[in-house]
Amino acid sequence: MNNLNEKDLCKLLKKVNTCTSIKDISEEILSGLYVKEETKFCAICILNVETNKIDILKYKAYDYKAFNDSEFKKFCDVAVDLLTSNFEQEESLDYMNSINKNQLITEPLIFCNNILGFVALQGFNKNFNKKYINAVQIICECLSSKLEIICMNEENVKKEKYRVEFLAGISHEFKTPLNSIIGFSDMLKLDCKDKTKFRYIDNISKSSRFLLSLIQDVLDLSRAQSKPLELSCHKFRPKFVVEDILLGFEEIKKDKNIEISFTLTDVEIYADLRRFKQLVYNLVSNAIKFNRQNGKVIIVNYLDENGKYVFEVKDTGDGISKKDCKKIFTFFTQVNSNQLKREQGSGVGLALCKKIVEAHGGNINFKSRLNSGSSFWFTLPVSQ
Repeated sequence: MNNLNEKDLCKLLKKVNTCTSIKDISEEILSGLYVKEETKFCAICILNVETNKIDILKYKAYDYKAFNDSEFKKFCDVAVDLLTSNFEQEESLDYMNSINKNQLITEPLIFCNNILGFVALQGFNKNFNKKYINAVQIICECLSSKLEIICMNEENVKKEKYRVEFLAGISHEFKTPLNSIIGFSDMLKLDCKDKTKFRYIDNISKSSRFLLSLIQDVLDLSRAQSKPLELSCHKFRPKFVVEDILLGFEEIKKDKNIEISFTLTDVEIYADLRRFKQLVYNLVSNAIKFNRQNGKVIIVNYLDENGKYVFEVKDTGDGISKKDCKKIFTFFTQVNSNQLKREQGSGVGLALCKKIVEAHGGNINFKSRLNSGSSFWFTLPVSQ
C-alpha cells in the first residue's frame, strides 16, 4: 500500500468486517495502516475488560532497535499502564490527545462506553498526522463497533455454555427422584385392588414420566441450540426398533381406544440409533396424544425413488390450521389452543425432531388440514 487513499481504506474496512476474532482484526489493522514508505512505527493495543489485562499488544516498525529506544515505545508503555490502572477515562483521553502531534497519530478504541485500547502510528514527515488522521479515525470507529460485536458474541457463547451446564446438572438432580417415584408407583399399581387408588397411582406414574421426558427435551434443546447435535451412527434395521417402540404405547393408546396399524419394510439404514428412537417416539406419541377418541394411527416405512429411508405417521386427529403450519417446527410453540386444554405438551418435540433429522442430512415435513388429521414423515440417507 503506497498511500491510505479511499480505495485502500474501503478495502481494509471490508477485511476487518470479515474477521471473527480480535487477533485477526489486529493483524489486518497493522498490515493496513503500516505505510512502509511513510510509517516509522505502528501499534495496536486491546484490553480484556473481564481480566483487566492486555489481550493484544502488537507493533510494526521499520527498525525494531530504533523502536525500543524511541519516544513512541515509551508512549505505548504509558498508555498501557493507563488502561490497566484505575485512572479515570478522561485522564487517558487527555494523555492520548496531548501527544497527538504532527508526526504522531493516536486514537482510542471505545466500545461499551469504555476506553479498551488504542491504535497509534508515527510517521517520518511532519505532515503525517494531517495526511492520515481522518482515515485512522474512521478505521478506529469501525474497529470499535466490530470489537463490540465480537465481545458480545463471545459473551453469548459463554452464557450458553453455562446455561447448558446448569440445565444438565438440574436435570440430573431431577431424574434421580423422578425415577424413584416412577418405580415405586409402578410397584404400587401391581398390588392395588382399589380402582380409585389405582387411578391416582397411575396418574402419579404418568405425570412423573411426562415430567421426565419434558426435562430431557429441554436439555436436548439446549444442547442442540448451543452446538450441532453429535451423532453416533451405525447400521441397524429400523423395522425391529419401531416394533419395540410401538409395544410401549399399548397402555397409552387404550385411554382413547386408538387403533394403531403399521406396515414396515425390512431395510438397513445408517443412523444414530438413540436419536432414531427419539424421532419415532415423538411422532407416534403426538399422533396418539393429539388424536380423537376411537381414532386411528397408520405407520409405514419404505425406500423412496431416491433410495432414501422414509418413516411416516398418519393420524385422524384435529389437524393443524393454516396459520399454525408455519410455526410447527419452532421451539416452544404449540398449536390449536383448544386442544391444549386437554393435552400436555412442551412445544419442544417436533423442533427437536427437525434438528435430529437435519443433523443426519435428511428432511422432515408434514401435511395437515384442520379437523382432518395429519401426516408427518422424515427421510434419512440409507448409507454413510
